[in-house]
Order: sequence, then structure tokens, then C-alpha cells
Amino acid sequence: MDHSFDKMIVGHYLNRMQAFTEPSRWPQINVRYTKLEDNLLDLKQWYEYQTEDESYRHYHIKYEYIDDKTVITDPVNQDTGESSCILQWSYSDGWWTGTVRDECIIRNNRVLSFIQFNGKEYRSLDTGYDVDTGDFVWGTEPGEGLFEFELVE
Repeated sequence: MDHSFDKMIVGHYLNRMQAFTEPSRWPQINVRYTKLEDNLLDLKQWYEYQTEDESYRHYHIKYEYIDDKTVITDPVNQDTGESSCILQWSYSDGWWTGTVRDECIIRNNRVLSFIQFNGKEYRSLDTGYDVDTGDFVWGTEPGEGLFEFELVE
């Protein structure tokens, strides 16, 4: 089986089952990765009640292979033009797993991210902490679980 990063991540994912199970805790979210060209992906995320054109997150993500099981991604926010957190990904046991490569500070928030995908499932956790106080500011706190998406197309 081909475990190439772009082939396994491209697609439309939805956390419908998770959202239906516990709607007060998990909003229904769409995630779509599209390959724009070699080494460049488009990422959009939007709530189910919105359209894809109203996405709350829109990035172009450059990716580079370090070796056949390690990828570095460098996202640029398409709404602001700002660079975001560089992630380092590793492939093991059928899953690509990505975490923030170095410390990432955005708008005085230390950002932590954990993302996994295997070509059918996609899981993510994004969290921001105030740089000065260390207080939780946004996202899902570790221990509350991951967003769990399934490939829908």
C-alpha cells in the first residue's frame, strides 16, 4: 500500500458520528484537503451549518519529505497571509502523526497540535495557551479527547 503523505491526507472528512453522539461537546466540522500542485495542499475547515466558502480556517500547506517516513509541513493562512505552526510528521503502523515542530507562538498563544490520519480516519487536537500565564485560551484541552473524523469523499 502506498503510504505517501499527500495521497493519504487528500479528501473530505467529517466528524458526524462524534457530533451526533455528543453534540453539546463536539460541533460538526468539515475538513477538506486538496492537492494544488506538487508539495502544496489546500486545507479548509468549516462548521456544518456553513458553506465551504465560509471556512473558519483556510491554509495553503507546503510539504517536504525529509525521508520516506518523515514530512515537514509549513502552512500559510490564506485569510491573513501569516505563517502558522510548522508540523513534523512521522509515518508508523499505517498512520501519519504530526505535532508542532518547534515552539509556535501565535497572537501571544503557545499553540500545541496533534494530528493523525490513515487515509480513512483523521484525528486532531489544537490548543492555545497564554504565553504569559500558561492559562488555557482556546481549542480542546488535552484529556478531553480528539476530534474524530471519517473520510466521506
